[in-house]
Amino acid sequence: MSNVTSAVKGWNFKKIGIIAGIVVGVLAIIYVIFSIYFMSHFFFRSTVNGVPSSGKSAAGMVDKINEVAKDYSLSFTDEDKSVTKINSGDIDLDIDVTEDKLKELFNDQNGFAWIKYVFTDKDYVSPTIVSLNNDKLNDKLKTLECMNREAKTPTENATVVFENDKFVIKPEVYGDTVELNDLSGKVTSTIYNFKPTFDMIADEGYVQPTVLASDPRLTKSVDNLNKVKDIKITYQTGVDSYTIPKETLVTFFGTDDNGEIIYDEGAISEFVKTMASKYNTVGKSKPLHTSWGADVNVPAGDYGWKVNNDAEVAQLMEDLKAGHDVNRELIYKSKAASHGDKDYGDSYVEVNLTAQHMILYKNGQKVLESDVVTGNPYLGRGTHTGAYSIKSCQRDAILRGADYATPVAYWMPFNGGEGLHDASWQSSFGGQAYKTRGSHGCVNLPPSVAAQVFSYVTAGYPVLVYELGGTETSVNKELEQAANVVRLINEIGDVIPEKADYISSVRAAYEALSGPAKQAVTNYGVLQAAEAALAGMQGGEVPPPEGV
Repeated sequence: MSNVTSAVKGWNFKKIGIIAGIVVGVLAIIYVIFSIYFMSHFFFRSTVNGVPSSGKSAAGMVDKINEVAKDYSLSFTDEDKSVTKINSGDIDLDIDVTEDKLKELFNDQNGFAWIKYVFTDKDYVSPTIVSLNNDKLNDKLKTLECMNREAKTPTENATVVFENDKFVIKPEVYGDTVELNDLSGKVTSTIYNFKPTFDMIADEGYVQPTVLASDPRLTKSVDNLNKVKDIKITYQTGVDSYTIPKETLVTFFGTDDNGEIIYDEGAISEFVKTMASKYNTVGKSKPLHTSWGADVNVPAGDYGWKVNNDAEVAQLMEDLKAGHDVNRELIYKSKAASHGDKDYGDSYVEVNLTAQHMILYKNGQKVLESDVVTGNPYLGRGTHTGAYSIKSCQRDAILRGADYATPVAYWMPFNGGEGLHDASWQSSFGGQAYKTRGSHGCVNLPPSVAAQVFSYVTAGYPVLVYELGGTETSVNKELEQAANVVRLINEIGDVIPEKADYISSVRAAYEALSGPAKQAVTNYGVLQAAEAALAGMQGGEVPPPEGV
């Protein structure tokens, strides 16, 4: 009994399999037949230039399209619902539909895909069967009211904005902006599909936003930007500190098409330029309370703070990418002793060209001063005024020019070929010597003074060169002062102890003379002899002779 049951069951399964195979075969045959059919016929649920064409052949569509196109016109509806009719004659509309032109639509058609179009629409468009005069169509569109007024509400894409201390998505705006070429293209497509109407609102005749608030890239952009908006970049500038305002900092960021952070180097560069203009002191005059008691503005030179714009932009980019708070100085090409107007600090060399005098300050104290000889202005070699810094300190240098090569023991350049150095060839310093035997622009110093200056200064030491009216030293006045000392010496006469105070006063008068004036004291040896004789009488040391 069980064997019979098994045989019956086996036969049933076999029968079911045979029937299923037959069904599949029939369906396959039907599928192939339809596939072959749709290689030369239009799919289900299809249109050709807006004319229903489901299952039709190319030949079957020729008359149907001609019938629809006959006496075609377009009713154009504006925003205020006014209707403008565009007739075929207005735009030279021409219909040239042939079987061959329609067959071209089958070239890229895969007949085996017909099942898809049982459920999906298929719209064929042949631009070859319809033609029109674009210029005439545009002329017709230009007469529309919507084309002859300003937009009340401009069309805007959704975008990311910074509001209320955070980044948010600003939604798109569907405005009433009209762009002729865009509208013309949409109307042309409507005509190609033989649609009887075009509505400015329903058919999106206005310029449409292309980025919507729902775009996931905007959401990603907002998330990423809000992660970096609170970075704090603080600069220490000596006199104060400066933190980049958030409203400025957020302009440095942007996002790419994938919502990833990018950095606006242009905005960063403009910010750095602003900082440089605020904190640079190179190229700006500097106030100085001179050793003569008067205040001057030392003209601009190369001394001071100067931001390295390129390096600062690069570093700021790195700080932003690192994503954490930063507290640092700006990156400078050149630095000064201190911040503020008097950026040269309290250690500097002061050169008064008018007085032909140099004074060296160290930590606010006057440590050295001397008469000098500067450039000859009458030969176009005047020493330039300005605030400079010593570029280097060299021993045993050779100064070269077009017509000279002069060795010096101490060379301290501060402005191109101008510098401080010893000048053993100068017979005297100060006064008006620079007008006749001035340098090529350098500040000539007595050798012993140059050695002392060299011992105090280093590269970067400020040199402030200026002119100050009223501090000139007159040659005639110097000679008068020298002549007076000559007279005082001649009046010493016989040396006796009672003349000690008088001889001391003559010495003081001599020491008060400038270098050139001292050289004009022709009887200086008499003073020295009198001092020696007086010292012998008093049992004191004889003062050594002073070199000239």
